[in-house]
Amino acid sequence: MSRCIRGGLVVALLAALAQMPAYAMSNTTNTSAFTRGVQTAEQGVDRADGRYTQNGTAITLGQPNFRARPATPEAMAREFLAERHAQLGLDADAHASLVRASERVGRNVSVVRFEQRQQGLRVYGSDIAISVAPNGKVVYVANAAVEGVKPVNIIADKSQADALAIGRQYLGMVSTSHEKAERMVYVANGQTHLVWRLELVAEDGLRGDWEVLIDAHSGAVLRAEDRAAYDNGNGTIWLPDPLSQDLATYNDPGYTDGNNADTPQLTGALRPVVLENLVNSGGYILEGPYAVCQDFDTPHDAGCPSPQASSDFSVTRSAMTFDAVMGYFHISNYLKYVNVTLGVPAMPINHPGGVHFDPHGFGGADNSQFSSSGENLTFGQGGVDDAQDADVIIHELGHGIHFFVTDGHLSQTEGLSEGVGDYNAGAYSRDFPGQWTPSDAPYFWTFSWDGHNPFWPGRVTNY
Repeated sequence: MSRCIRGGLVVALLAALAQMPAYAMSNTTNTSAFTRGVQTAEQGVDRADGRYTQNGTAITLGQPNFRARPATPEAMAREFLAERHAQLGLDADAHASLVRASERVGRNVSVVRFEQRQQGLRVYGSDIAISVAPNGKVVYVANAAVEGVKPVNIIADKSQADALAIGRQYLGMVSTSHEKAERMVYVANGQTHLVWRLELVAEDGLRGDWEVLIDAHSGAVLRAEDRAAYDNGNGTIWLPDPLSQDLATYNDPGYTDGNNADTPQLTGALRPVVLENLVNSGGYILEGPYAVCQDFDTPHDAGCPSPQASSDFSVTRSAMTFDAVMGYFHISNYLKYVNVTLGVPAMPINHPGGVHFDPHGFGGADNSQFSSSGENLTFGQGGVDDAQDADVIIHELGHGIHFFVTDGHLSQTEGLSEGVGDYNAGAYSRDFPGQWTPSDAPYFWTFSWDGHNPFWPGRVTNY
């Protein structure tokens, strides 16, 4: 890390952060900086026959209390719709536009799915599934009908090729392994739009199975969501470092670097964590929407785990991959907080996906950095390995966030970026429970495990 400090101009960056626009985001598993226009589904309220929205539209009916005349599954389902369409939020025109999307016929129960149409085009998100028995009894209804669909100009100003180019540019995709476009009708915030619904999968770079809705008249990106399924993994790390967790001091028995050796104390300080959204491509690796472990700097070693069959990356600190697990968790945890919880878009500008980091770099020296040219993080190994201290990880990430939110205009004037890094590191590590109080000197330390020891004196936040 860069080890100069000139104090307190971080307030300017915080003020800028507070004024930045936030995209509407849902609490979906795959929410990232590219997610846009994805709203959280209404949970609804329970009634005797099912679950309803606040305005009285059925979401699910577990006891529909309806029996159609025995016929084909579709005919019986349509008889239910003819009588109950208002209960599902459909007016007469919307009901008349329903098209069977699929049918699964079973011996005891058949499921018929319907979609809405507007001026012959599919209505995005519309889906009504009706489960019916051979005797005509409707046993279950799942309703995602779209209300408020209005006529729209269906002559697109943007071509399919235009829409695909806009989608690729928005996601930062240079080339794709899969792409598809379809004209649809989309309703959002009371407005009906003609859109191109895109499917985009990158050939390299940004991961994910992306669905993007492009306004077919203006070219605006109205909605973007990664619809791929990912797996969570497990790991063992320090939260944020062994000394702060255990209220210990460097050189207390068992609390020394010891050339990366395990001790009962250091192992006892490990905590289990969930590693969210790991890539599984022929094996699990430490790559996700916010952090990507890469070996791009010397020494070239096995610091980033090779693809493995298990999603469990739990190791002790003497293992070569421990630093990578620390880096993946803390970078992902903090960037998700900034992008999703705070709603501040702060991701690499010049490459898609998460922040690339090398847990063993700098030729093994005792230093770390954020590179504005590569937009990546490099952690050295002299003294205490830098990636074993969350303060170092978040300090360097703080430089990156400063770079991202200023569109590449990171400034070291008056120590601004150093102050940003230290502020982020100190605020992040203090959030973990059971640590020092303001009456303790280490409460004001940054780099509590990496510094304040024989290797270097560290820094303080009450300078």
